[in-house]
Amino acid sequence: MARPRTLSPRTSIPLCPKKSSRLPSTHSIRSPSTPGLIKSKLCKDLRVAVYDFRQACTTGVNNAAGANLTAQVTAALADRKYTEARILLAEMKIRGEQPKLGALCRWVRDLDVISGLSTIPDQQGLVKRSEREETLIKVIDAVLRVCGHEDRNPNAIIQPSSIALQEIWDLRPDTPTEQVYASVLDGSLVASAPESLKKNIRIIETTPGPERKPPNHHDAILYASTPEAVPLSTTPPPTTHRPHPVVQGLSVATNVLYPEECKAIIAAGEYVNFVPDAPLREDGDISILAHNFYWVIDKTFHDTLWSRIQPFVPVSMNGRLARGINRRFRVYRYVPGAEYRAHIDGAWPPSGITKEDKYVYDDSPAEKKQSSLFTFLIYLNQDFEGGETTYFLPAAREGILNAYPVRPVMGGAAIFPHGEINATLHEGTGVRKGAKYVIRTEIEYDVEPTEEVKI
Repeated sequence: MARPRTLSPRTSIPLCPKKSSRLPSTHSIRSPSTPGLIKSKLCKDLRVAVYDFRQACTTGVNNAAGANLTAQVTAALADRKYTEARILLAEMKIRGEQPKLGALCRWVRDLDVISGLSTIPDQQGLVKRSEREETLIKVIDAVLRVCGHEDRNPNAIIQPSSIALQEIWDLRPDTPTEQVYASVLDGSLVASAPESLKKNIRIIETTPGPERKPPNHHDAILYASTPEAVPLSTTPPPTTHRPHPVVQGLSVATNVLYPEECKAIIAAGEYVNFVPDAPLREDGDISILAHNFYWVIDKTFHDTLWSRIQPFVPVSMNGRLARGINRRFRVYRYVPGAEYRAHIDGAWPPSGITKEDKYVYDDSPAEKKQSSLFTFLIYLNQDFEGGETTYFLPAAREGILNAYPVRPVMGGAAIFPHGEINATLHEGTGVRKGAKYVIRTEIEYDVEPTEEVKI
């Protein structure tokens, strides 16, 4: 059996050169004015070592030879070979191939596109982007086109920018805005919470930061509550529902929650304390994405909220019946500097709690499994600047994205698809002033279609 090759330095290579003047400077190696230097005799051993190292890599294009197009795109992105990735994506589109949701989410996450829209006050001016940022936008545009996304709006605004900002969709009523965050800062909101809140909300699970996926500087604390903690009125508010004029599958329901119900949820989160979300990074930097309050709502809360929103969600999707809301609420607080970059939401099963008060990630019936098809994004306040939920569509011109911002409405909710079909690329555009409170959860459907349903 052949002995495995190692990447140890060859014994013939002197570890210490006799003359330091023979070593090329870092600047000269990197300089585009000396492209032949790396091919010189002086760098022969360096070239061999780099080649051996590259061949030993288990990721990237080197490991994707003979793989399908999806794997080749993944490898090209890992190697940051963005031109090659665009060529492969173009081939996927020609062949009519679409990536699975897992690959799609991974591509978007790896690209980590920064729109920069939070830096534009009142839609004025253009964002200045680096060459690399422009390239990443072109790649993610190609990704969306492979998935069949396209902006068919004949009146889309054209801008000399790789991201063309469109008009904000604003459904806020023409009434004074409640100053919720001011009442948080002065302590009056939490002080107004019922004294029984302490005994009606409890911790059911704590995941240490290093054990989270991805690892985090902070623990993930999961709370549960009794129906008395945050009660919902049995008299529903006058909910209205409107589809977005351009973005397919996106709609906004207003008056899903009463203002007092919104404030009660915020008060509960502030009472137990919102926890920073700061993933561990290889470079050692600490970047707080948001502050969170993870909360499994009680069955009474779920049933009341579901009765309010059920009339506005599809009864069936390809025979898959709607079943309810994921009880695991992720309540987020965003302040200036915290931004949820462009991403595609993944599907979730319905979570629950056992009789022993243990958290269950997938609480769907064993014989009738469920998984989500729609994101259910509930806005708890609106007293902030910026903070839109912005949706991206490929423009008529290749390499350009049209950005459609939706302005949050207190007590309203955005509903939009995720999953294998029509998954929507969007971002939580940064808040410029104040704080934004929002709940992320999902609408659950049967995994298997019901044959007799033809809706």
